[in-house]
Amino acid sequence: MAHYTRDQRTADGYVYTPPVANDDWEYTTNGPVELAPPARTLRHHEAIPLSFASSGANGHAQNRVEGLYLRSRLPGAKKLLIVLPIWGSSRYPPGRIAHGYARHSRGDAHVIWLYGEPPLFQWQTLWSTPSEEEWIEVTEDSLERYRAAVNDTRRLIDWLGTREEVDPDRVAIIGFSMGALASATIMGNDPRIAAGVYMVGGAMFAEVMAQCRGKAGRMRRHALNTFGWSLDDYRRFFEERMGAGEPMLYAGHYDPDRILIIDARFDDCIPPVSREALWEVTGYPERITMLYRHKGAFYSLTPLGFNFARGIIYRFFDRAL
Repeated sequence: MAHYTRDQRTADGYVYTPPVANDDWEYTTNGPVELAPPARTLRHHEAIPLSFASSGANGHAQNRVEGLYLRSRLPGAKKLLIVLPIWGSSRYPPGRIAHGYARHSRGDAHVIWLYGEPPLFQWQTLWSTPSEEEWIEVTEDSLERYRAAVNDTRRLIDWLGTREEVDPDRVAIIGFSMGALASATIMGNDPRIAAGVYMVGGAMFAEVMAQCRGKAGRMRRHALNTFGWSLDDYRRFFEERMGAGEPMLYAGHYDPDRILIIDARFDDCIPPVSREALWEVTGYPERITMLYRHKGAFYSLTPLGFNFARGIIYRFFDRAL
């Protein structure tokens, strides 16, 4: 597997200070976390559907958060991994890691995989609406979905703290693409996350939106061509509205010993400036760069990519937790 590794390095003047409560990210409980009867019994785990009311407008059916709790069948408090979705996209990467790490742990870890069926951004509307007012409204609704996803994950951590089977000092998170950004936002605000992996993500969200190709690029071209915006106007729009969701605001709140970054050298969505910014703001943790584009990086989670990234991720969580 073609890649290069940049080991964790000491950042001059960087001092880790655990996050404190942030008023910008206050949220409400909105009801209990509900567990359905086990859907399947695996060798070391029970597969239990999980759901709870979102803390905001998350775009899901009935405004619910849904997921799968792979709960260890072995006695005693265990570490737990939260796997964030790739919203509105493939279930394969998060599902592969969720089930794979559960099997790898042989019951020594629980895993919760949160689903994300609707996309955060309503792409088709944002590609085509002739109304600037509607475009802004839909984009702001999309950013509210992001905010809800961050707070819903923190709500889940509240619940995990009440569970006897979970060791609250050994809760970890992994996110892919936009989920990597969400993972960084969460870890910058919440000291209860002991370790995190950010795969093909970045900081400086406004710069991502200004340079990403694919769906985000089509959305950007429509706004610039239809509404007469400049690229600088577009950047400022997202800088102003992302607000507290931007990981760059939380320098010093990341423990580089507890973070692994996996990115893609030829990423056609997350620009180099955003990838470097994420590495810098988190204190230069271990970083593995694969010679892929954005979507191609996910082949490293499959047999086609020799399960390369899966092994790295599993070993990292084994060490960090």
